[in-house]
Amino acid sequence: MKKMGNSNVYMLWFYLFLGSFILGVFIMNMGDEVLLSENGIFSQASISRLKYIEIDSGRFFQYVLKNRLGKGALLLLLSTTGLGIVSVYACIVWQGMLAGMTITTAIIRYGIRGMLLILGGMFPHQLLLIPAEIMLLGWCYENCGRGHFSGKGSLPYYKNRKQQYLRQAIGLVWIIVVIIIGCILESYVNPILISDLVKIF
Repeated sequence: MKKMGNSNVYMLWFYLFLGSFILGVFIMNMGDEVLLSENGIFSQASISRLKYIEIDSGRFFQYVLKNRLGKGALLLLLSTTGLGIVSVYACIVWQGMLAGMTITTAIIRYGIRGMLLILGGMFPHQLLLIPAEIMLLGWCYENCGRGHFSGKGSLPYYKNRKQQYLRQAIGLVWIIVVIIIGCILESYVNPILISDLVKIF
């Protein structure tokens, strides 16, 4: 992303996410008889299990951290190849569809309570993880564009290549720190909120 074109790229990402979100909503509404089975996502059985499940926060943190950093590492690896930009757009489309399908499922099953369940499931960790993912996608987009597609990546902020690499490294470390903090909140704080929230179901 060129410095002057950052807003245009992020706006394109927003529209792509919005279109994918609408597609996810459409898929759930068209295939609700198949996708909304008794054992599917947000089923009454799964909600009932949440009321009584005891989560080992330490092990859950290890799982969440490994999962999120693993996906991030894959994006970073792909950003060093010609597939980096494609993977960024694929990630945006997938996240948009997933969000649309998840929210639609919760609302179809429980109405306004379903929306509360979605919001509760996102708080507080997604306040950090969503910005971190956007920053990571931007980092990968720039890294791939700079290395493989002339004009796609941002122009260096420094004439010295070493300074440019240092800037990239600091940005990546910051993203990782935010992800780790988000995973801590997801593992130790969010389960408490969810356990209280599911009592209304």
